[in-house]
Amino acid sequence: MDLEFLIRVRRTSLLTGIVLFPVISLYFGLAVGAGWLVGCVWSVVNLHFIGVLLRAVLTYEKRDRVRITIISLVKFPVLYAIGFLLLASGVFSVPGAMAGFLWPFTVIVLKAVGRLVLGMDKGVEGITTHR
Repeated sequence: MDLEFLIRVRRTSLLTGIVLFPVISLYFGLAVGAGWLVGCVWSVVNLHFIGVLLRAVLTYEKRDRVRITIISLVKFPVLYAIGFLLLASGVFSVPGAMAGFLWPFTVIVLKAVGRLVLGMDKGVEGITTHR
């Protein structure tokens, strides 16, 4: 799996999150559905910053410390403060937002298991799927 894996996870999480929004809103209420969607979007943005930070840190070239610092200052305090304000606002359902937040991680697990079952990583150096 490569860094493009995060892009595929973000795309799949956002698309399925949007598709599931009306279903969740219908069965559990609009506040839970809105919380689900906000949690999905927040988590996808978080994954985006994780990918950007990984590309900036894990490089063979000279690391741009200023860029790494800016990314870290945006990701950690700003993004997490926004997440806190969204949860503390009372507009969105906290369980719905937590379920939405966990959705991209569920997609990661499902995609990884799918790759293992389909044997898509057999030819990749350093990854073994069986003994």
